[in-house]
Amino acid sequence: MFFRLHLEKSGFLSFNLVLKCDIIKPMRLKAPIFSKNRVDRIKKILIIGLSSIGDNFLISPAIKLIKEKCKDASIDIVVGPRSIVFVQGNPVFSKYYIWDKKTGIFHLKTILGNNHYDLIIDFRNSPAPFFLKADYRMTFFIKELFSRKFTTHESVRVLKFLEPYFGRCENVELYFPLKDEEILEYKKFFEKNGILDGSKVAMINPGAAFEKKRWGKDRFVEIGRYLISKYDLRVIVSGSSDEFNLADDIRRKINDNNCINLAGKITFRQFAYLLSKSALLITNDTGTMHLGCAMKCPIIAIFGPGNPLRYGPIGTKNIVLHTNRKCFPCRLEAKCDKNFICMEEVTVEMVISAIEKLLN
Repeated sequence: MFFRLHLEKSGFLSFNLVLKCDIIKPMRLKAPIFSKNRVDRIKKILIIGLSSIGDNFLISPAIKLIKEKCKDASIDIVVGPRSIVFVQGNPVFSKYYIWDKKTGIFHLKTILGNNHYDLIIDFRNSPAPFFLKADYRMTFFIKELFSRKFTTHESVRVLKFLEPYFGRCENVELYFPLKDEEILEYKKFFEKNGILDGSKVAMINPGAAFEKKRWGKDRFVEIGRYLISKYDLRVIVSGSSDEFNLADDIRRKINDNNCINLAGKITFRQFAYLLSKSALLITNDTGTMHLGCAMKCPIIAIFGPGNPLRYGPIGTKNIVLHTNRKCFPCRLEAKCDKNFICMEEVTVEMVISAIEKLLN
């Protein structure tokens, strides 16, 4: 009751009405659905994005839909510190703000300063929009609470939140646009360095933030050798700068001039371009997998403690490999009384079979 009274005294709608409408204005709102005239009046939008880069990729179809419906609007975005590469240089956004949610909502208010927005859309479903300056605020408390999460892909689930306001998205694809001048620049860069000089490229991504999601290092070595010997592909081992040693160990064991370690050596946007030109990406459950989807690279995704129904590759030609254990898809991820044997049960032979299906 205190929270409801506090909001009413602050000039906002009551908490009950917020839950019914999900779209909020500091005055009475006649309809929760945007009319064309109302959309035309929206010129400045703030999106409150998420913390991890993978999660922000999963809301990228929703961001694309917002951009398409509000063509004349500028879009600013707030993301967590780990997602800076998602927003840096991204032509969708006019400005970006980095906010660690641990610092609190009033710190976000300080970061944004006196900015006033026509519309704030909050994908964190936090109280933050209530404390920021806007004509309309959109959040999804009730929909988040009652939506089906485990068996619905996250991108589809989020788009369902927007459907009453922005319409239906028929083709769900992750979105990470490169500018024309970037594409030309990266093309010259990789050709000059002998990486895209007519040779077909396959990427292998052996890392993952959660170590138990990493497939065996020596298994990636076997796959790299197979790609070179059977398909005459140039194999690039990718990863962050923290994963350089892991990637370089794999490169040394493959022991072939057609294998290159680029972990931590190129920018995120250069990496995106390289994925757009690759014949194949073999990866663990990581943000790289989602970037590969956005760049329409065929993907073989290896899943152990994770849920590909909700977080797997979407919108491109892909194969998900996983154990057939009853506990899969995994609901616990970080805790396992079977010592994450699910990762061991994805064999080299399974990956080779998937490679042949995609490349043949």
